[in-house]
Order: sequence, then C-alpha cells, then structure tokens
Amino acid sequence: MELTVLKEAKPEHDYKFVLDPRVTSPESFRVIFVILLDGDLVMSPEHLGVAYMAAVLRRAGFVCAIEEVEHGNEEAALETIARFDPHLTCFTLMSLNTLSCLRFSDKLRSRLPHTRIACGGPAGTYAGLDILRHNPHVEIVAVGEGEPTIFELAQCVYLGEPLERCPGICYRDAEGRLRQTPLRALMHNLDDLPFPARDQLEKHGGKLEYVRISTSRGCVARCAFCSAPHVGNKIQQGKAWRGRSPESVLEELTQLVDRYKFRTYDFIDSTFEDPDGGKIGKARIRKIASGIIERKLDIYYNICMRAENWTDGDGELLELLVRSGLEKVNVGIESGTPEELALWEKRATVDDNVRIIRLLREHGIYLAMGFIQFHPYSTVDTLRRNAEFLRANYGHNLRRLTERLEIYPGTPLIKRMEQDGLLAPDYWQTLDHYGYGYKDEAVGKLARHFASLYNNEDYHMRGVITDTSAVFEFETFNVVLSTYLLRIYRKFNHLPAVLELLEDFRNGTHAVHRQTADFNYQFFMSNLEDVLADRLDDARQRKDLDLLEAHFRSIIDTIKTRQLRLGRALLRAGADLTLIASSDDVRSFTIAKTYTGGGTPCW
Repeated sequence: MELTVLKEAKPEHDYKFVLDPRVTSPESFRVIFVILLDGDLVMSPEHLGVAYMAAVLRRAGFVCAIEEVEHGNEEAALETIARFDPHLTCFTLMSLNTLSCLRFSDKLRSRLPHTRIACGGPAGTYAGLDILRHNPHVEIVAVGEGEPTIFELAQCVYLGEPLERCPGICYRDAEGRLRQTPLRALMHNLDDLPFPARDQLEKHGGKLEYVRISTSRGCVARCAFCSAPHVGNKIQQGKAWRGRSPESVLEELTQLVDRYKFRTYDFIDSTFEDPDGGKIGKARIRKIASGIIERKLDIYYNICMRAENWTDGDGELLELLVRSGLEKVNVGIESGTPEELALWEKRATVDDNVRIIRLLREHGIYLAMGFIQFHPYSTVDTLRRNAEFLRANYGHNLRRLTERLEIYPGTPLIKRMEQDGLLAPDYWQTLDHYGYGYKDEAVGKLARHFASLYNNEDYHMRGVITDTSAVFEFETFNVVLSTYLLRIYRKFNHLPAVLELLEDFRNGTHAVHRQTADFNYQFFMSNLEDVLADRLDDARQRKDLDLLEAHFRSIIDTIKTRQLRLGRALLRAGADLTLIASSDDVRSFTIAKTYTGGGTPCW
C-alpha cells in the first residue's frame, strides 16, 4: 500500500479559528464524537480532548454530539448514533481501545454507510498509518492536537473538498493509497480555545467523582516510556510545554463551581509545575492557588508533579497548594535503582524520589506513585532492590511491587524493544500495551503470576479494571482516607483539639502502613524465590489469592474501626463533617477510583 507525504505547511503557532465564508449553514452539518469506555474511562468517563473539539465546532455553529459506548451496550449506542445521522463520526484511540474501535466501526459502517469515520488520539498520532492499514472502515486519522484539525476537517467535508487540503491528517484516498498531509504546529495560544463542552458532566451529574481540568499541554521531560507529548517524542513544531494563563484557569473553575456546584477536580497536566519546576512555572501555579483562595472557590483537586522539581525550600508553596485544595499528587517515581531511572531517561535521581515521598507525607498529601517493577529488561537484582526501596518508601500498596510496564507507540522504548526482538510480532496490529517479552523469562513468569492475583482476565490480559479485589479496595480506601483527613485539616485547623486528633490518627495509620509494607515485601520475596526454584503452580496461586483477600480486608476493617472512633471524637471537638462533601449537595464522601494519572487533551 503506497504512502504519499504531501508538501510541508508553514508553521502557525497562534492558530486562528476563522470559518470559511463558503460554510454558510454549519448548523446543517453534524459531527459525533464516540467515546469507547475502556481503561480508566470506565471509572470516570469525562474526556477533555473530545470536550474541547466539540466546543470549538459548536462555537463555529456546527451541531455536535458526544456518545459514550459501554461494554455490553454497543447496540444502544449504535441506535443513538444512527438517529443522529452524523456526517462525520470521530473516535479517540488509545492502545486499550483500538480493537474495540475496529469491532464497533464495523457495526457502525453497516448502519451508516455514508458517514465519514475519523480517528485521533495518542494511538492515532503515533500509529496513524497502522490504524488505516488494519481498520478498513476508518478513512481519516488526525495527528497531534485535535482542535485545529477537527475545525478544518469539518469544513473540508462540508464543502466536499479533497482531504489533501487539510493539514495534520493521514487518510486513504479513493484508490486505497495512504496519504499524509503536512503536520500542524503546536498551538501556543491556549487561552483562545473555548472552555470544553461539559456534556458528560451534565449527563452524569453527581455521579462523576471529579471533573477534569487542563491548565497546560506538554512536558519538558523526556521519559522513554511516555506517549504524552514531551520534548522526547514531540512530532509537531512549537514549544513542548504551553500553559494557559492563571486568569483563564480561574475563570473556568469559577464557572464550573457556580454552574454545577461541583468541588472535586483533576488537573490532568503532565506536570503541573512545568517548565522545569523553576521560578516561572512555580509563579504560575502560585497565582492559580492564590486565586482559588481569593475567589473562595472551596474546591479540592489532584495534580501531577516531577520529583526533581521539589525541594525542602518549597514547603511554603506546598502549604499554599494544600490550603487552595490540593489533596493528591501523582509522581512518576518509576524505580528505586539508578540504572532503571537511566533506562527510563528520568531526570530524577533516587534521592529526588525519596525526598518527594517525604515532602508529600509531611504535608499530608496523598502520593499516587507511578512505579514500573516489571518490564522487558527487569532482572532479579532490580526486582529485589526495588522491593527494598518500596519497603522503606511508601510500600503499603502492593500493586507498586507488582506493576507491569505498559507500552505505547511513539516512545523510544518501543524502538529499543523492537531492535532487541522483545516486541510482540503482532504489536502494530493490536497495539497491545502488554505486547512484549522478557529478557529473563523467570521475570516474565513472576510478572504474569502477580497480575493474575488481583482480578479477572480483564485486568490480567488487558489492564482494564472491571472487578475489584481487596488489594484494589485497600488502595482506593487509602486515597479516600488521606483525602478525608486533609479536608478536615483544611476546614478545622483552627481547632487545637482537631489537630491533636488528626496527628494521633495519622501516626497510628502510618504504623499500620509500615506493617503492611513489611508484609508486602515478604510476600513479594517469597514469590520471587519460588519462581526461581520453579515452585509456582495453580495451587500456590489459589493460596495467594485467599491470603491477599483475607489480609487486606482485615487491614481495611482495622482502619475503618479507628476512623469511626475518630469521626465521633471530631464531632465532640466541634468539627461538622458535612462541610467537607465533594459538592454543595451533602452526599457520601468519595474519591476518584482511577489508578493512573496525567494526560494531555488530544483527539
């Protein structure tokens, strides 16, 4: 199949959304964005990339809809899409949902033979030609940031013009040849974008556990395993990191709080404090935090940080962030060994990682740690040293000890694995994020054994969480608990009795976590020794399943008992706990159930 690359376009970093005057009735043109609920979208479906593109098209007068597709409810979604009768149907592709898209688009094509089917997203950006080769129903794949491309693509299809006039896409022409138009430049003027459409928030209402916010795009790091836009995998010209102004962020937050009365938010920036955690980046987030306090928004939020960007001199800024509502931070720790940090091209050192873990604990902020224990280049030695690192540093969540690397197109790691013969032969057909082998097969056997302990095959084979084990419940419970304590601190730190109660409870919980870290270490090392001695079998797996379920449910029950006592003591100390709910409607206290963090809005 022939590929033709068309002439390069002139970069335009400050993109102007100007409607072609020949588009006289945009309201007659219908675009639908189909969201396949795979991966973490199962737990919290709101998709900001789609929301931004829908907002851009609606501002220009086009008619847009957003349709979610749940597993088992495909026919209902197809019926809704057929009634809408779109001229253009768009999918956002990640590694997790390429096969779902193939199956769904096959059914869609039979129902709506005349709709144009387009895809984008991370998988489309880095494997667009492979998507076209292996999904015969897709005609167009967007590459990179979606807003300018969807804005021009809709006009192109409306006018019936050749697709070659739309930069930033791959497509299949009438003769079946693959073509790629010139790449677009990255947008620098993010404040010119409309606020994202909130169809999914309005659909799900109070059922959403947080609302997503994007304050920036890109990252100045270059992690070898990461497909989020950063300086190591940037394919579009322009600055790798671009931030919205604090004023724009604060205005969006204010509108969301005023309109939807929602108070829990997830800032999905790859790194909240970029660029490089210096004065400029930290001055920007200081303005955002100060503005949240000045506007009395009374919100709670989660962010991503990089370990090397934070030192003991940042205590005052961290405290400001906490007072503004910061509750949870995702940090890509990834490893406790220098050689693996070098493999991942991390800028952080082991000492940086130890320091950020300590700093967040000292400020009562929950750490959602990224950690890659098992990967194609793991050795028995790195497994042992990582286990020791986690035992000493935040090792109470067992999954950190047993996590497998997920691989994505567009990353340097993929190229290395391909050269070393470790990439699965059918990877470019499936984009399977576990589609690799191990240099040491004993390591691979142990990785698969641990993955099978937590869940059904949805997690074991695809990393999709559809059923919850005690290990997952314990992890979620810890997020809820940490957030609960921090919200109490924010609201009632003027009461000395409350501070004393919180300190005592945290010390007791920390002791339980230390005991759990020791249990996890011993459990891991026992399994490691058994795999080396070839003693792992089905009987051992069933025994481990029972052991983990009983152990972690016992820990949850122990902490819950202490928490109930704490709640009664707090009430006696004058703390009205109804004041820390996630919305203005007092409802049961919850927190996001996702287990990954970060991301950048893209198609």
